[in-house]
Amino acid sequence: MGWILMLLVVIAEIIIMSKYLSRQTFNPRIMLPVAVSNIVSGALGAIISKLLNGGWMLVVWFPWVSSIEVNTEDTETLLAFVVYLVASFVGTVLVEVLVNGRLMKSRGFKQVMHATIIANVVTYVLACFALYSYSFSFVLDS
Repeated sequence: MGWILMLLVVIAEIIIMSKYLSRQTFNPRIMLPVAVSNIVSGALGAIISKLLNGGWMLVVWFPWVSSIEVNTEDTETLLAFVVYLVASFVGTVLVEVLVNGRLMKSRGFKQVMHATIIANVVTYVLACFALYSYSFSFVLDS
């Protein structure tokens, strides 16, 4: 399911960045760099995740957990979870800005940076809302 979500995220980022940078829904000169930047940031995220926790590789740039794995009433656990989400988001955006900026030089780095940030904020918020609304709606009784 994580791979399907990531495919939808990449498609949404392509649409958002194409609209922002070219006023088209699907611009081939934007599609490939966005796909490449997402693959690069995903691969780096998986490698970093594997190094940090000994083998659990993320399929997505945020952990898909439920109320079973994260106790939202424990402030220390919740804070660690939020810090992880913010760090993974910032890392993802940084990698994608650098890759997109390099691959789309003709569009101007500042414009590509803005488009990348906007696309990631929109997809991050929507994907987190969708996943966590679903995941935290199932609570097991002890």
